[in-house]
Amino acid sequence: MKIEKNTIGLVLILIMVASTFAFTITQKQDYFYREEEGKGLPMQRILSYMSEPQKTLAISNGFTIIYFNYTSPYDEVKSYLEALARDYYVYVIESYSTERYLRVESLKGSREIKDPNINQTIDVLCQIMINRPIDCVLREIG
Repeated sequence: MKIEKNTIGLVLILIMVASTFAFTITQKQDYFYREEEGKGLPMQRILSYMSEPQKTLAISNGFTIIYFNYTSPYDEVKSYLEALARDYYVYVIESYSTERYLRVESLKGSREIKDPNINQTIDVLCQIMINRPIDCVLREIG
């Protein structure tokens, strides 16, 4: 009788462990499926496109979305925004265009600039971003 209780206990423990792994695998597949559908947050922070459900989800999770049209791949503002995306809660949606344009959106609102320079870009980011870059603090001190 004692062997049967131990066996039953062991089988129940194995079922619990197996169900934990099965749940993890199914949830991971669901997450990637939603990302493919355009409903989950993208893994990359520098993009060429973001769907409306992704934008809504990103903003509601505290991210700032920056749309930037650039005219040269060696643009100073483009380089700054890409560096910002690596260190902050930022998605940069870039596209090559004949006209430079910047739009920033977050829970604090949105702002737009035509033909932005680096100083204008930092000013707008300081006003709109929730998790402000160090450049904003340095400007306040100096």
